[in-house]
Amino acid sequence: MRETAAIAVAWGTATLSRRLGRGGQALPGAIVDRIAPELPRKLAAELPHGCILVTGTNGKTTTTKLIVAALRRGGETVVTNASGANLRGGVVSALVSAADLRCRSRATIGVFEVDEASLRLVGAELQPRHIVVLNIFRDQLDRYGEVDTTADLLAEGIAATGARLYLNADDARVASLAGAAAEPGRVSYFGIDQLPAGLTAERTAADSDRCPKCGERLTFGRVFYSHLGHYSCPNGDFARPDPDVAVTGVSRADLDGTEFSVTAGGSVQRMRYGLSGTYNLYNALAAVGLATGLGLDPAVTAEAVRTTEAAFGRVEKTELQGRTLWLLLIKNPAGFAQVLDTFLVGRSHPRVLIAVNDLPADGRDVSWLWDVPLEGLSRGGPEVVTAGTRAAEMALRLHYAGTEASVASSVDDGISRLLAGVPRGGDAYILPTYTAMLQIRKALRRRVHE
Repeated sequence: MRETAAIAVAWGTATLSRRLGRGGQALPGAIVDRIAPELPRKLAAELPHGCILVTGTNGKTTTTKLIVAALRRGGETVVTNASGANLRGGVVSALVSAADLRCRSRATIGVFEVDEASLRLVGAELQPRHIVVLNIFRDQLDRYGEVDTTADLLAEGIAATGARLYLNADDARVASLAGAAAEPGRVSYFGIDQLPAGLTAERTAADSDRCPKCGERLTFGRVFYSHLGHYSCPNGDFARPDPDVAVTGVSRADLDGTEFSVTAGGSVQRMRYGLSGTYNLYNALAAVGLATGLGLDPAVTAEAVRTTEAAFGRVEKTELQGRTLWLLLIKNPAGFAQVLDTFLVGRSHPRVLIAVNDLPADGRDVSWLWDVPLEGLSRGGPEVVTAGTRAAEMALRLHYAGTEASVASSVDDGISRLLAGVPRGGDAYILPTYTAMLQIRKALRRRVHE
């Protein structure tokens, strides 16, 4: 009776929140905890094919969306936290949304993106069968601290489960998480073997280049971006594991996407992916790695990768007043640098709005802005507007990088200033932190419908 009541109240709360135009994705989960705290564990156990968790600093939302698309094409009924609410409350809310009043799930499998610090809670409770770990970068320093802390949190979460792991071989910290697996044989790796030189970024914003065993600085044979690449410890204590699923060729890469080859189990699959950038290539590769581990038909997976569109705020395009606006989420040095390299560096006089907030969901500490290689952007003579609660600090960082920015009084003012400088038929780029992205999407939707 308590569990039925919890589901009914959670449903009502979610419906009311939507009608009031509020997010509230985590609130139903909080209500369930007060009424029937054992319900999430029971609902997860009801799923015939269990749960999959996707974690790491960058790419969780996009990778989760790709995995969900592949599973649905394979015939599964999937429950997921598509809104991106990736703390425990958001995951529980998603589980409850797929339940009926007899406390049974209408889904056959759950796929959830999970915040790095929440993995230890969600993992222990849901007992996932599979965990994907994408990368570890500096992010929200006031919350996580440095990457060693993040790695420890992930290891704790993994150790609380018996899950099979899918780890990024090109990130030494992530690869070292194999030591937390319940069994050594329950680990698969994905990585990039070959990448054209033009897609290899300068090595900037490297967050973790030390051996996870002895602390010695790693030696890199290839660097794809930040600290992701082919590495080994000069003391012989740790080296990049051979990936089970690897990108072995890229035939085309531009702003419309990437065509690449994946080798898995001795067979090669050619794929077309609609998102550009090396960082997005890793997201697709992680999804393919998991799909391979699950035994999905490679053709089904390839079609899911080809047809899946960007998650909200991640390479999202909006047509407004005859202009094309690219919405590109930024939240840490590595991700910001990849957005710059993929979309802006080398472009002549790009029009850019950078909106930086320091609300709790963004992280209060914005000192990371000083680690972003903005000098590359400045060489193109950009026209930049800054907005958000830390607009002035962003403008100061740009000044030291060689660009004078216009400081907007609000996000809405920033959009107006940006549009005023873009001719009809032209492109402009909006780079927001998380909460600024939500504000900007809302403002853009309003303007589109005016």
